[in-house]
Amino acid sequence: MFASTNSSEPTAGFSGRAPIFPLPNASLFPSVLLPLHIFEPRYLCMVEDVLSSDGYLALALLKDAADKNYATKNCEIHETLCLGRVVADERLDDGRYYLLMQGICRARLLAEVPTDLPYRTGIIEPLADQYASEPVINRDHRKQELVSHFSSLFPQLGIEQKLLAALDTDVALGELCDVIAHAMRLESEVAWRLLEQADVDERSELILELLKLQCRDAKNPPGFPPSFSLN
Repeated sequence: MFASTNSSEPTAGFSGRAPIFPLPNASLFPSVLLPLHIFEPRYLCMVEDVLSSDGYLALALLKDAADKNYATKNCEIHETLCLGRVVADERLDDGRYYLLMQGICRARLLAEVPTDLPYRTGIIEPLADQYASEPVINRDHRKQELVSHFSSLFPQLGIEQKLLAALDTDVALGELCDVIAHAMRLESEVAWRLLEQADVDERSELILELLKLQCRDAKNPPGFPPSFSLN
């Protein structure tokens, strides 16, 4: 879904330092909302600290979802991550939390900060979308292509006209790419490749190819047509 930051400077007030939340199979993109269920003691501590400070939290993807060091501070994470902010929270009677995270921007982990806290903290550099001064694509046409292919994957939703109307409100190509990437529920490593791509034209190429691939797969599901028996 779309999530507006309501600010030309979405990271205004960000100190440059934030807790890091490594996840094995979930990615947060800028401009979208992601619900999280927090139950591990170390991350409950993290949430308490985030809610009592500026609300910023950096979501990182594990390099290896099966990393045996996940329960420690030593599991390897990708250095490109998404800086998000808690926009809603609910604390349950047993201490667990439900959070709603809003993706703010891509970011780079410059360094981790050693602390005695049970969770990781890092120095985070926000990254802006990059638009080449001489684009290699027609960006307005690309937005139409992305909407058309995405809508063909989910015709039952009837969302094409809504998305096309959204494009008339000056939705940037980079934002549209991130919203579609989130909605596609991609495998974690594929999602990270898109998160890592700050060049919007290149990102849109990747998204378009993924959409075309999924459209082809939808028309030719595994096992159809069936192979002929040789018996």
